[in-house]
Amino acid sequence: MIDKIVALNKENDTEPHDIPEGWYAYIHPEGATYHYHPILRVITPCDISNRDNWRSILNAFDVLMASITEKARELPVSCEIYFELSSGKTRKECLYYLIDHTARIPFWITDIATGALGLEPVASSEHMKSVMIPEYWQHIEHFPMHNLYPLQAEEELIAILGHGLVDDKTAPTSTTPYSAMEVKQFLYALEIMKNNMSSTRHDGYRLCTVARLWLMIARTRHVNAYGLRAPRLDRLQSTGVLEGGEEISPVLEVLSSTLLLDTPRTTFKRLRNLWHGRIVYQRHWQAFFEDLRRDWIHSGVLTLGVWIADVGLLYVVPARSTSRDLTAVSCGLSVTGVLLSSILYKIHTEDKLSGAFAITEYLIRVESYDYGLQPLSVMLSLPYTFFLWAILTSATALVVALLEHMGRFSLTSFLVAIISGGLPLLFLLNATSFFAGHSGPVGVLVRGTNWVGRCIANAMLQLLRRPTNQATFD
Repeated sequence: MIDKIVALNKENDTEPHDIPEGWYAYIHPEGATYHYHPILRVITPCDISNRDNWRSILNAFDVLMASITEKARELPVSCEIYFELSSGKTRKECLYYLIDHTARIPFWITDIATGALGLEPVASSEHMKSVMIPEYWQHIEHFPMHNLYPLQAEEELIAILGHGLVDDKTAPTSTTPYSAMEVKQFLYALEIMKNNMSSTRHDGYRLCTVARLWLMIARTRHVNAYGLRAPRLDRLQSTGVLEGGEEISPVLEVLSSTLLLDTPRTTFKRLRNLWHGRIVYQRHWQAFFEDLRRDWIHSGVLTLGVWIADVGLLYVVPARSTSRDLTAVSCGLSVTGVLLSSILYKIHTEDKLSGAFAITEYLIRVESYDYGLQPLSVMLSLPYTFFLWAILTSATALVVALLEHMGRFSLTSFLVAIISGGLPLLFLLNATSFFAGHSGPVGVLVRGTNWVGRCIANAMLQLLRRPTNQATFD
């Protein structure tokens, strides 16, 4: 406990005086402190001003070096040792790994099971190396301040980012983890650091930046089997991982194409492409969710407009009439559609799905074991569906109300009015869909009206095929 401020003098410096001799304290760019001994080549995040911690690390170092000597080996000059204290059941345990800066991998002096490290079994030694390289760059990102700056790694990183920029702009299904805009920003930051740092004093900040970018690239390379026998060159290429949604539910298919007016089809196709191989590319998923949120807002506003029109129509149509019943149904559909739009928007806000891990966790939680993301596509499309049914029901109620007002309401006159008004609308929407590409709200409305048109056409065909009583003449 310090209860006074020492007077300023020339002997004051920023170096801590309570750590053992030979050790140096470094502060990570984000604020964490770690210690390094350049002669022993030992690095630790532990507080070695605590003498018990310091002795435990030195004892662990002695044991490790004795094991290396016993195996008739020497620790390469390019290696360093990482120690971390962990509280065991009876005493403190010292965890370790060694880092090889030449091979860019961590390693141990004895065989260790992949399961003990939380890793899955691998198929080959090359595959194992692709697992270890990201761990190396994560170590460099966490402890960058004492290391010499690797110019070769930076030059290779710039080459990779430059290729990724072109790949993203020329290949829609590129496996690069960053967008072209993000790559430009990264290259700009690297260029600023390179040109404006005249000394090596701040190389740790520069190395931390390079290591973080290398970490993402190394992880992406591992996922895509970079350099292995069957690399994944396209986001839509299979990875051999069990894919969700390969089996299509016939019930959901019928439901989707009839009651839901075929609205989930586009959403389901896009979901499958984004979740292909069960790999999340954050920027593509963010764009997908942004489109959904925008469409839910549009759908909710339009559905609210239908509800307002229905409320006005309720005051006009006579009580105990078919038009009033249809308007009430349209009101219920509209209210449900607005509520669904609001609930889905609230569940899928940007802050709740801000990272790849959060998106992966969400998909695993909502994915069906049997039918993959097909049920999710139905849920996400419900606001569209209720809007379409609400506007169709409201339009039907308006037509029936006009026929009732003219005193000519009958099933025949109703069908004639629907067909005479619907055929030009179907033609207009089909002409529009040629330019719109069946995407967005226009595409959904097009598919919905096409379904209505098919139903009407089938009904008319059935009527034409019905046998009639014909007189025969001899």
